[in-house]
Amino acid sequence: PDSSSSSSSSSNHSFSLRGDGCDYFNSSCLCHTEYQFYEWRERVLLGLLALPIIAFGLIANLTSVRIFTHRLMSLSSINWYLAVLSASDSLILISSFFVLSLPRAGEFLTWWRFNYISYFVTPYMYGMMMAAQTCSVWMTVGVSLHRYIGVCHPYKSPNLLPNKRVATFISSIILFSCLFNMTRLFEVHVSNVCFRFNIEYELPSLAPTLMRINELYMTIFFGWAYTVVMFAVPFSLLIILNTMVLLAVRKSRRMHALSSANDELSRRSERKERQTSIMLIAVVVLFLVCNSLAFLVNIMENFGIQTEFFKTLVMFSNFLVIINASCNICIYLLFSEKYRLLLQHYVLCECANQADLLVNSVIAS
Repeated sequence: PDSSSSSSSSSNHSFSLRGDGCDYFNSSCLCHTEYQFYEWRERVLLGLLALPIIAFGLIANLTSVRIFTHRLMSLSSINWYLAVLSASDSLILISSFFVLSLPRAGEFLTWWRFNYISYFVTPYMYGMMMAAQTCSVWMTVGVSLHRYIGVCHPYKSPNLLPNKRVATFISSIILFSCLFNMTRLFEVHVSNVCFRFNIEYELPSLAPTLMRINELYMTIFFGWAYTVVMFAVPFSLLIILNTMVLLAVRKSRRMHALSSANDELSRRSERKERQTSIMLIAVVVLFLVCNSLAFLVNIMENFGIQTEFFKTLVMFSNFLVIINASCNICIYLLFSEKYRLLLQHYVLCECANQADLLVNSVIAS
């Protein structure tokens, strides 16, 4: 909010200069003695409304990690993607709390210690946020690719998707996400700690590094690499793969409806496969809906559009990313019976000696 602090967007941080001619790298506290407040919309949306969503999302994602790594769920390698997706969404929420929600909540409550903590950890949380978001994007692509092979090429899937290959692919996505965002750790730094006279409190000042404002770095990384890796390629793959899966599911459903030779076991198996496919398509639809605005913000930033309307879009795109990272559990509960039963087991039955009944129900399903 001040002359050298940052407001995170889904694509990068936007920094603003004061109108007094003070530049980023002036080490004098004279440039940073007045605290500049966030807009009231940011305080309400990201400082207040986002907090319960982040809290719910963290609990939901950690629960999902536990469920998808349960011995019954981990038998299916597609649940490995969902476990890592839930973990990466948890990291998005943790970093969003420190970078986005904490300083705005601190300002709203006038608890400036919150702002101090936020500004001090932002250079590190920013890097973690972007790496986790990259992992989340490509894990969503990975699970779509996995499902496409399983539905559209079922006879080839045992050879194409052995567990070892799936584990290697997931590990490669995690490694790529970390390496691709390695430079993020060197884009923002604490330039000084200054006393703000209008709030009578000492706060760190954040500033972009020389690398962050380097024109070549901005052109290559943000103008091309980031847009292609985070939006153009994954969005295209998700739309194409899930359209083909949806068409294959509809075709399979018609074939089973016309066949009179299907027994109950076959119909149950076909229904489970269809529900799994629809569940994963729903995860992708939620992802596309919540990240499309971030794509638009990225395009506007590449074209140098930095209007007040752009700042408003940045705020809402951040909020939508938080929602996306928090709400996949609703889809899992709606479409997965095993997920519901295991959640019931963990929430209600561990102390009621009914765990065996639930586990047997999961196996039978």
